[in-house]
Amino acid sequence: MKRMGSKQVLVPTVSCLLLLFCLGCKCLALELEATQTATLKVDASSQLARKIPDTLFGMFFEEINHAGAGGIWAELVSNRGFEAGGLHTPSNIDPWSIIGNDSSIFVATDRTSCFSRNIIALRMEVLCDECPAGVGIYNPGFWGMNIEDGKTYNLVMYVKSAEAADLTVSLASSDGLQKLASVTVPVAGTSNWTKVEQKLIAKGTNRTSRLEITSNKKGVVWFDQVSLMPSDTFKGHGFRTELISMLLDLKPRFLRFPGWLLR
Repeated sequence: MKRMGSKQVLVPTVSCLLLLFCLGCKCLALELEATQTATLKVDASSQLARKIPDTLFGMFFEEINHAGAGGIWAELVSNRGFEAGGLHTPSNIDPWSIIGNDSSIFVATDRTSCFSRNIIALRMEVLCDECPAGVGIYNPGFWGMNIEDGKTYNLVMYVKSAEAADLTVSLASSDGLQKLASVTVPVAGTSNWTKVEQKLIAKGTNRTSRLEITSNKKGVVWFDQVSLMPSDTFKGHGFRTELISMLLDLKPRFLRFPGWLLR
């Protein structure tokens, strides 16, 4: 019969003792925790009271979850400069989409903008000789544009085209079937960028509207910095009046910005 060495006998014995010791410590700690009590006394007498300073409460702004773009900024067009994809993915023009199909229209981005800091522009090529209903592009804004009956909306955009063309700019329902406002924008045939400014007056209300830009003539048109804002912004400075008014009603004593916004 083979004898078991002393080391082989000691190893499981020591392990069992260590396990029993740990269990005992745990049980003791639980018992102490269960029986331990504490008393908290609060003296709320007026002699010890301290006034809460007014400067303790304020507001904090950071561009998170569309607090700025799509929030207090009154701009209705999302990705108005076609720069959402950055220099590495300039083909990303989300949320812009086309009106028509691949046989009638082709859109792509290039680096021909008149703005040196935002060089991406959108090139729209109308392929059909006659497009009675018009083909083009549309932008739904941030979860749909809230267009209200009777309100005036200011359109600003930069365009260029080698040949003269007439563009139709409309405010429409999300499916494009209901037209709330429409204006014709003549584009001169020139290689230079032209700033276009128009006003659209809504003839109806739709909270999920979109901005449409269409043409029914074959040719190529470039777009950049397409902006649409309500005319009644807060003191004319580009903020949404109703949101800024609610923030002012809070009467904050300070407004905090994160450091990276001030660089």
